[in-house]
Amino acid sequence: MRILQVVSRYYPELQYGGPPQKIHALSRGLAGRGYDVRVVTLHSVRRSARVVQHEGIQVSYLPWVGKGTWQVPLGIDTLGAAVRLSDLVHCYSLYNLLCPAAAAFAHRAGRPFVLEPLGMYVPRLRRLGAKRLYHLAFTRWMGRQAARVVATSPGEAEELAELAEPGRLVLRRNGIDLEPFENLPPADPFRAAQGISAGERVILYVGRISPIKNLEQLVQAFHDLSLERTRLVLVGPAMEPDYAQALTELIAALGLDGRVLLPGPLYGEEKLSALAAADLFVLPSLSESYGNAAAEAAAAGVPVLLTDTCGIAPQIDGRAGLAVPVGVSTLAAGMQALMEDDEARDSVTRRRGEVLQELSWDEPLTQTEQMYEALLSKP
Repeated sequence: MRILQVVSRYYPELQYGGPPQKIHALSRGLAGRGYDVRVVTLHSVRRSARVVQHEGIQVSYLPWVGKGTWQVPLGIDTLGAAVRLSDLVHCYSLYNLLCPAAAAFAHRAGRPFVLEPLGMYVPRLRRLGAKRLYHLAFTRWMGRQAARVVATSPGEAEELAELAEPGRLVLRRNGIDLEPFENLPPADPFRAAQGISAGERVILYVGRISPIKNLEQLVQAFHDLSLERTRLVLVGPAMEPDYAQALTELIAALGLDGRVLLPGPLYGEEKLSALAAADLFVLPSLSESYGNAAAEAAAAGVPVLLTDTCGIAPQIDGRAGLAVPVGVSTLAAGMQALMEDDEARDSVTRRRGEVLQELSWDEPLTQTEQMYEALLSKP
């Protein structure tokens, strides 16, 4: 079976958050099960075009012009040819022009088309008018054309119910590769790089420095708690300079310079060393379709505090950490409980081993495989 994955950004461009890593993991897993998997995506450099192999996956990077939602892919004939050579097309994310083009090519060629919005269906922040226009122009049509629409959490499934009826709506969680978390590297390299002494505690966030992540409330909650000998470390790329600047100014205004650190993105061994150093992981997002960073922290054995707007929250809450409503006071109370109250910490993390078994890619891969097989077995 020949599967074409279409996404606006792909591995190894991890600065774009979880989707590039997730889709590469799915692609690699499907290839390992005997599928011929290919990817068409956009390059982060506008007019750069190339075809490469990533762990047995052929990836075609298309050049583009424009900006934001309206990045116009060039070399569209490459996408059309890839669709015609495939048996099935799976498109990820919204608010780009690559997926509508792929959907149109799939419709014309008679190929089943799967749409996975990655939690983007409900516009929440920034360019709301442009996103509503995108829905009118493309999303509704793609929703009608899609043989299946995939949600990664029950909350997202509720949102997507207006786009696809139950027979076409599939709930399939994300997964993570558990192997890197089985033997974490020492915490010392991370502590040394950030100037954190052995006696200091670490509250860690890993993800994009972006408004949807709600980091300003986390910083305010950290300030209000006044935890002794504790650093808050916000790891991730500053994809939106204005927000990063506002966050830096807030940190200074609250007198937290030196106590709240912004080291930029960390990947591979450096990220694992950060997790090894962490006493608590916090994901304070306004919305997450799933929350892979929280899953990775749980796999690393770090207690997790996250907002109940994260898709993974039901898996984590009371088992590997604590889920709380969005808000400064709730984040502060959660940090207080998990950092200062050993009994509370133990009570909400004692089932971490059970959660670990639910985080691997095995089940999502099998479900994806079954979905593909069902679509292609139809007359």
